Amino acid sequence: MKKEIDTYIGFIKDFEEELNTTFNISGNIWEKAGNDFPKLGEFNGYKYSFHGAGCRVEKEGVICEYDIAPLNNTSIKFSLWKLFNFIKTNPSLQDMSKDDVHVNILKLIEDKIISKLIIENIDTGIYQISPSWRERN
Repeated sequence: MKKEIDTYIGFIKDFEEELNTTFNISGNIWEKAGNDFPKLGEFNGYKYSFHGAGCRVEKEGVICEYDIAPLNNTSIKFSLWKLFNFIKTNPSLQDMSKDDVHVNILKLIEDKIISKLIIENIDTGIYQISPSWRERN
């Protein structure tokens, strides 16, 4: 499952880097959406939509959704469904069932690659990627 998480992170990094270059911005793109560039648009083969706390990105049939609102120091957050849908639509990844993705997420939590997002002692059902794992590349 590390390959799937790395591919997910790589897709997001590529999107954000191209967005930053295209619109000449820096910093948290969620905070800039709607001000420094449109919340909904297309560029360089990407279709994107910022909504609520997150973003939906599509390129070449791959669908990537993630949450980036600055709730804490960890920028990439996702639900089981968002990761499952990314894997399902990405032809470079082996298809998995939702149950398989869930089991593998639990292993990634044990390995401290991701963690659950807990707000005021409430499990939100959202996972977040460890900053050290995201930034290691």
